[in-house]
Amino acid sequence: MPSPLYQKEASGFRNPLIEALVGYGGFCALGLASRLLPAAFVLFVAYGIVFPLVWARLTHGYRALGFSRRKLGTAVTWGLGVGIAWAIYTYVCFRQHGPMPPLWGLQVVISVPVWLLVLSPFQEIFFRGWLQPRLEAVAGRWGGLAVAAMLFTMWHFFPQLEGTATVTLPLSTPLGVGSTLIAGLLFGYIYQRTENIVAPWLAHAIGGIGLVLIGEMIFIQYVP
Repeated sequence: MPSPLYQKEASGFRNPLIEALVGYGGFCALGLASRLLPAAFVLFVAYGIVFPLVWARLTHGYRALGFSRRKLGTAVTWGLGVGIAWAIYTYVCFRQHGPMPPLWGLQVVISVPVWLLVLSPFQEIFFRGWLQPRLEAVAGRWGGLAVAAMLFTMWHFFPQLEGTATVTLPLSTPLGVGSTLIAGLLFGYIYQRTENIVAPWLAHAIGGIGLVLIGEMIFIQYVP
């Protein structure tokens, strides 16, 4: 059965499978364009945030995206807990024990607003708020969660993000693929549990900031 969140806000869903495929295709296409043309990254991020919000506006379905005050305290608790746990997992599995990157302190300071306001919301609003409920409508609560997590993992290779200026995790290794899939399952699960986008939004942001804290993600290219 679909999640309670979908059941409450299903009126805006016409053909959930077609909607999911078209929306995800556009997301991946803009991801590829942003790799080939860096300026397109702005459009890519905007798509992940604006597209679901415009859809919600047209269908009167903001609550279906998880924008609600209900369970806000629970969502914050789950977001903090999962985010910290994920940051610890990343440290244990991926820390290289090398020197910290240049300007490490500034990298950390920059990472907080970037992850909270850009990188986490454009992924979470699209994948958890918009895409996952449609997949649940087709494949059921747990099937939709699993498929959304797999598509989240696949997107990291449309194009492959490994080797870009900001990402140093070995995404193409079994550990990298498995870790990304687990992250997708965790973020999707706490979204189901809380019915509030704040939970995965916060968890993903904390996990991303954790990457910068351990020196495995950088935003400033320093040339001495």
